[in-house]
Amino acid sequence: MCDTFTSSLRTALCVFILMLGLGMTASAQFRAGIQGAVTDPQGAAITGATVTLTNKETNRTQQATSGDEGYYRFDRLAPGQYMITAEQAGFKKQVLESVVVDAEQTQGINIQLETGEVTETVTVSSEVTEQLQTENANIDGSISEQEILRLPQAGRDPYELARTAPGIFGLGARSGSGDSVRLPNSSGPGGSSNSVFQTENQVPISANGQRVSANSFEIDGVSVNSQAWGGAAVVTPNQESVKEVRVASSSYSAENGRNTGALIQVVSQNGTNDFHGSLFFKYNEPALNAFNKWGGPSGGSPRRNEKRFRQYGGSIGGPIYLPRFGEGGPAYWSGKDKLFFFFSYETVRNRTNNVENKWIEAPEFGQLLLNQRSGTLASQIVNTPGMAHRVLSVIPNDCASAHPTLADPLNCRVVAGGLDIGSPTGVRGQSVANQVGGGLDGIPDIRFAQVLFPSNNKSQQFNGRFDFQATNSDLVALSFYYTPNDTTFSPNGRPIQDFLSARRHTAGSLLYTRTISPTTLNEARFNVTRWYFDEFASNPNSPWGIPHVRVADFLPEIDWAPGGAGVFFQTSYNFRDILSKVVGSHGLKFGGEVAHEQNNDTVAWAARPDYFFGNLWNFANDAPVRETGHFDPRTGIPTDLKKYIRGNTYSLFVQDDWKARPNLTLNLGLRWEYFAPLKEKFGNLSNFILGSGQNALTDARFEVGKPLHEPDRNNFGPQLGFAWSPQSIIGRDVENKLVLRGGFGIGYNRIPQAITLNGRLNPPFLGQFTIENREQILYTLGPSLTSPFGYPSNPSTILRFDPATNIPLPTPGVASPNVETTQQDVPNPYSYRYSLEAQYDLPSNWVASLGYQGSGGRKFPRVVNYSLFVPASPRLNSVRLMLTDVNMNFNAMIARLSHRFSNSFDLNAQYRWSKSIDTCSDDQNCVQSYPFDQSTERGPSDYDVTHAFTATGLWDLPILRNRQDFVGKAFGGWQLNGILTTSSGFPWTPVYDIGCVTLTGRGNVCPLRPIAYSGGAEQDMSNEAFQRPGGTLGTGAARFFTPPPGGDAAIPPRPGIGRNVFRGPGYFNIDMSLIKRVGLPGFMGETSGLDLRANFFNIFNNLNLAPFGYNSDSTRVNNVNFGRATEALSGRVVEFQVRLSF
Repeated sequence: MCDTFTSSLRTALCVFILMLGLGMTASAQFRAGIQGAVTDPQGAAITGATVTLTNKETNRTQQATSGDEGYYRFDRLAPGQYMITAEQAGFKKQVLESVVVDAEQTQGINIQLETGEVTETVTVSSEVTEQLQTENANIDGSISEQEILRLPQAGRDPYELARTAPGIFGLGARSGSGDSVRLPNSSGPGGSSNSVFQTENQVPISANGQRVSANSFEIDGVSVNSQAWGGAAVVTPNQESVKEVRVASSSYSAENGRNTGALIQVVSQNGTNDFHGSLFFKYNEPALNAFNKWGGPSGGSPRRNEKRFRQYGGSIGGPIYLPRFGEGGPAYWSGKDKLFFFFSYETVRNRTNNVENKWIEAPEFGQLLLNQRSGTLASQIVNTPGMAHRVLSVIPNDCASAHPTLADPLNCRVVAGGLDIGSPTGVRGQSVANQVGGGLDGIPDIRFAQVLFPSNNKSQQFNGRFDFQATNSDLVALSFYYTPNDTTFSPNGRPIQDFLSARRHTAGSLLYTRTISPTTLNEARFNVTRWYFDEFASNPNSPWGIPHVRVADFLPEIDWAPGGAGVFFQTSYNFRDILSKVVGSHGLKFGGEVAHEQNNDTVAWAARPDYFFGNLWNFANDAPVRETGHFDPRTGIPTDLKKYIRGNTYSLFVQDDWKARPNLTLNLGLRWEYFAPLKEKFGNLSNFILGSGQNALTDARFEVGKPLHEPDRNNFGPQLGFAWSPQSIIGRDVENKLVLRGGFGIGYNRIPQAITLNGRLNPPFLGQFTIENREQILYTLGPSLTSPFGYPSNPSTILRFDPATNIPLPTPGVASPNVETTQQDVPNPYSYRYSLEAQYDLPSNWVASLGYQGSGGRKFPRVVNYSLFVPASPRLNSVRLMLTDVNMNFNAMIARLSHRFSNSFDLNAQYRWSKSIDTCSDDQNCVQSYPFDQSTERGPSDYDVTHAFTATGLWDLPILRNRQDFVGKAFGGWQLNGILTTSSGFPWTPVYDIGCVTLTGRGNVCPLRPIAYSGGAEQDMSNEAFQRPGGTLGTGAARFFTPPPGGDAAIPPRPGIGRNVFRGPGYFNIDMSLIKRVGLPGFMGETSGLDLRANFFNIFNNLNLAPFGYNSDSTRVNNVNFGRATEALSGRVVEFQVRLSF
């Protein structure tokens, strides 16, 4: 390219590519590799052999020279088809024509040369695929492009398949309405219920027994993790853009960090020397779906998935052709072997009109205000243009239905057009105690109406990628994902309040790889990941100047203000450099990474006060009875809580993949990782510094302007792994048939900001006030109709602070502040990971494995009300403190059986027998009934299941399968694919809902566990038992439990039964897809075809019951539904898809 393009064109192209790389967002890095030994027929190492690797998609070639031990290695490879050529004087040239490289994994290929002339060639044309994992100890698995395109995935979300990987547990369950179901008692945004357009996709899976928040996501080596929520991906790639996914539950490479749970690595599609692409259309219609088989214990109607989607998109990729300007010769320059592109697009669009029957103000009420209360704020609010509801019809209704107090005929009368509930009385600013004000006047004030709530959703995803082989040694690549998600809805049915939520998720990177020598390679990468919204910019005409005004003498309350809005920009910048060097039989890597995080958050809805009116006539008189809001206690001005949070992460690592012998690989690594404490750009954070001992709260103080806590720099994580392929076991020859693999590693977890940043609401920057003194209430509109900012200062919210502690001094009528904080000494949570596994290569492309996997987590967070542990401060209300004292352990036996795609059949099956134990299972939602002594909370994790089995299969049905003529293309091509998931039940804890135990001066503890369990409750684990009265423990099960005493106490009674001692309903589900592939004419390409497809989720409409939540009706001993399920999960869902590939 450099020889054929003019300087100006080259410059323009480079600038264009750089602008794309910096302006967009996502990924383009590979971490697969090939290594092995070159030997002669007797197994002796051949030194100096030339090994050439050719990418068959792009014709890119790389060369390596075998070392003293015959060792060779290629790093940083994309997954796909390759050709390997090995030659040395005195030996015949060896050609492996079809070598399959899986994503993000180094695989071993030993090459044995035959004695002869180098001009002679030995060609192996059959596919060379590593059946056994001979190069590392990782417990991981690859999800191929075929599996992504053929297996059923809810919402076409490739992350849904992560649960099928080795060492991963997840059900992929859907609720009765079709939404993703979290693991029990977990917090966060949850899994995707919005296809690949989910803002933060927290896939509900557990890897090696660890929390959901410990999972991590990468696209082409680029982090796409949420800053706020652990285990949540900001970008979910569409199927057309994915080439392969690798999911590791235990990784022993020092190259990987940030978290210790599942590492989900997506490799995106790239352009090749041939044009290829796709078009698809997917059809979801509720009428195709089945109702689930149970409506709950109250006899409700069964539910079905009512989601309606029309989803379509496509992709195109190939070489880039560019015009030549005045250079003579051909009119265009061909990018074959040099410059490639790939682009994909997916969208879903919905337009729905929902209706709701509700009480609203009558139009006569607005006219009454104009006539009798002209100039009041109430008149201005109600008569704002566009404030009237979209009424489809008025429904006659009686007074008692509006509110119990209106059942009295003196308070309400049915009149034409609605209900007369009184009339104005008094003057502006005067409070009206009488609910009917001046009395009934025969004019309707409210009415019951059918109101229209229109909504419109337009979600899109754009993905692009460019690869430029500048020279044989220089590769430049960039790629991006951009997901605009626009949803317009009407929160109250008022046109002026129509709201556009415009969310944007982006990720992108620029990569430069330099081959310095045949044994040395360097990769430098810069990337940006961001998701953001600005709901003021997307709603410039919304009436933000109207505060929340609520009238509650009818249900539900009428509110004339628009809903909450915010401005949020979460951006991560990352630079990484990795040097790879082959020295003898050592594959060395040295690397470092710097990440900078920005979290700019404006909770603008908090800048508007809330006003509550006891009745409609107080509202008419501009006389609120209560004002609440978030105020800056230093100025008394309502605050939007604006924060500019900054954080940095630094890491260094060294990794040695040592081919100690041709049949033994050792993986040795060390990683250092430092998560710098968060800080606010302008110093607007306050740290809550505890006193010592029993005076921790009474002697506490706030410090302003410092980082959130002290740094923890002692995060060194060694990694050790081995893979050994013995030649014989107990005298039996097993060469190339058996591999023994094991590993141990220590990794550290970044604490999600959703926990640590709760403290951004602390004094002295914020006070949450409730004002009921009429003289102190300041009732006003904003300075303009469309701005939420500029509300005047309310002097009653200005506080005085103790200069020594920055704690507000007691003020009459003002509650003491609530505090959210962390310890100042916050260690990073860490986990030990370990495993031992044997893999055996069975005949006919079957591989069996049996292994042990485990982990031990230390210093994980939980949040507690610290006022329960030490004497409370009279100047503080509750103090919620993040402690890092939770430990966990997991141990499992894992048996796997797989069949690589041959004879048109592919199978991967996994059975796990396991136990996960902890004292708290979620970072944010730590459900402990006796937090004072964690030994009483040690029990099965909330997401623990004893038995779990998952199997996936792809099958080309033997119906005219091998015929390439018209008959075969028209009537053959049938494919059947499926996922089977089954498990035993999740654990649950019995509790009592009989009020709280009040610890004198320190707060409440509830719910409480029984103080004794007499035994004798026999669990019936059938679905029928969980549905019947009495539930799984049988009728009268409460007699086996002794309730705790209520009232005041110095400390609650110690529970007499452990946490999570009983088990909930199991799970069984089969998802399947049936595909008819129609072959297309040869001019469209050998692999072209038209796929007519039906997906069946829960194909047999099996009844699965929802897990029990903590302190739910199902777990409360004194509840009628104790031990009984309260809802069912999704019934059968059917969807159709047509996809053209060329």
